[in-house]
Amino acid sequence: MSLQLRDSFGAVFGRMLLRGIGQIYLLPSAGAGAVLLAAVAWQSWTMAGACLLGALTGTVWGMAAGDAVGSRAGLDGYNGALTGLGVMIVLPADLLAWSLVAPLACLATWGAHAWRRRCSVPPYTAPFVLITWLLMAAATGLDLPRAVATVTVDPGWGGPIQGLLRGVGQVMFLDDPRAGTLCLLGLALGTPWAALSAALSAGLCLLVAGLAGFPTDAALLGLYGFNAVLAAEALRTIRPGAWIWPCLGALLSLGLMRGFQLLELPSLTAPFLLATWGGRQVALRRSTQARTV
Repeated sequence: MSLQLRDSFGAVFGRMLLRGIGQIYLLPSAGAGAVLLAAVAWQSWTMAGACLLGALTGTVWGMAAGDAVGSRAGLDGYNGALTGLGVMIVLPADLLAWSLVAPLACLATWGAHAWRRRCSVPPYTAPFVLITWLLMAAATGLDLPRAVATVTVDPGWGGPIQGLLRGVGQVMFLDDPRAGTLCLLGLALGTPWAALSAALSAGLCLLVAGLAGFPTDAALLGLYGFNAVLAAEALRTIRPGAWIWPCLGALLSLGLMRGFQLLELPSLTAPFLLATWGGRQVALRRSTQARTV
């Protein structure tokens, strides 16, 4: 009986952990989380380890804090997972970086938990963004060694298709289009609509960026798509069936992303946050007005 109980707890905890990774794309799906983690491992085992450690830390913190609902839905894992990835794109993967993953992931999870308790607007990735910005500032101020950017992998096929796939993968700092393909497969496993939304929003922003004359290299690296992927998914779930809101959110995130670039500021997922919070309030207000008419 005790072995069965341990196995049951292990299975439940494993699903919570993987849902935390799935929630990076706003999907409470353990299956999606498993494929997304595999996508990270495809590009970098180091990043996969940091992602898993961050999600593990956040999930354990949520359980210790008594946040059973949040832990089961994966809401205590995704900011930790993203923070783990963020540490590895700021600092080289040495002892300092690994020693920071767990405490910073714990801080991000605490921030998200406190936000959800005090505010009706979801925090989404805000704790990860704030902590990673602080880490970047500290690394610059203390003159710490910085992570070396990996060489972009070119599998040798269609530039625009690569740009679209990278736009999906860049949500988790993945610039290998094959890793982006795995991310799309993971989203489809969670729900086909999420994969469709991600592909359409990344493709839309790639097209608009080209028409607007935005830098081609940034577009083909997926840097104009990843915030759009998240904004479209967040607004799609607020008003199911109303595709105008995901499209507007994606385009607004694109404009904000370009603004961050012109100001030479690291955006991370801040354009997604600003576009989604604004779009969410407008969409909910219009929905309330429609019901009262």
